[in-house]
Amino acid sequence: MKPQIVQQMILLTVGLLLLSACKPKIPKEYIQPDEMEDLLYDYYVAQGLPRDPHSKNDLDYDRQYHTNLVLKKYGRTQAELDSSLKYYYINMEELYKIYGNVQKRLGDEALKLGASTTEVERYTTQSLSGDTTDVWEGSRQMVILPKPPYNVVQFCQKADTSYYQGDSFLMTFGNTFLVQSGSKNASLVLSVYYENDSIITNSTTVSQAGNTTLRIPPCGLKAKELKGFVYMPKRQGFDNENDMCVLLLDNIQLVRFHHKRSARTPIPSTTAVDTLKHDSLNSDSIKK
Repeated sequence: MKPQIVQQMILLTVGLLLLSACKPKIPKEYIQPDEMEDLLYDYYVAQGLPRDPHSKNDLDYDRQYHTNLVLKKYGRTQAELDSSLKYYYINMEELYKIYGNVQKRLGDEALKLGASTTEVERYTTQSLSGDTTDVWEGSRQMVILPKPPYNVVQFCQKADTSYYQGDSFLMTFGNTFLVQSGSKNASLVLSVYYENDSIITNSTTVSQAGNTTLRIPPCGLKAKELKGFVYMPKRQGFDNENDMCVLLLDNIQLVRFHHKRSARTPIPSTTAVDTLKHDSLNSDSIKK
């Protein structure tokens, strides 16, 4: 091999090593990624703590109190947290990576505590007849930010042979905002597609922390596909684009209810089609 070629290969190798060693680092004045991940994890756990039913404090006061406890644990101030959040918010990829880790940890912890099983059992008691199953196939958590491509999460899952005519659906999740200032809102849409291409859709807007549900009533047709999305619009004109705004959905479930009445007396598809053409979403209006 010619000496000139060997020299070029050596220079190329050295250059690649230098590039790999020169990854951008988080400035020292900001909370580093590992600590930020732990802090945000504890923050969301603290936000989910049950409230004292006899407390005279409002919800915002209790949340700020829990936030202060988390900051005290890490020896950080609110100003340090705010400045660090602004930095990560500008560097969106790093922020999304941190929240991805927080999301996984929250999900793992929920499984350890048996949260999914407990929730499904709670919904079983709401079913008047038939059996109930959580059919959600996606992640139990979602992280939504108001900047593309992180501002929308879509989901789609096919129905199988365990779906029957007359099934109804209930989607439920907990939602928590982390906002420095300005507006906060997101939209969620759930649609069920049926055998004759009819669609029943329900939607809601999330603007504060709490628990949210979406219901799809019983239909005389068999579902073939369930679709939906969560979308957070860009910040409004009066909002500071660099101020933090994050929405975390957790313990996502999509509960399917079987109803014995519809299972014993299936409704002909032709009749159901005529009813749906009149935009009726009430199962009682469908003729047997």
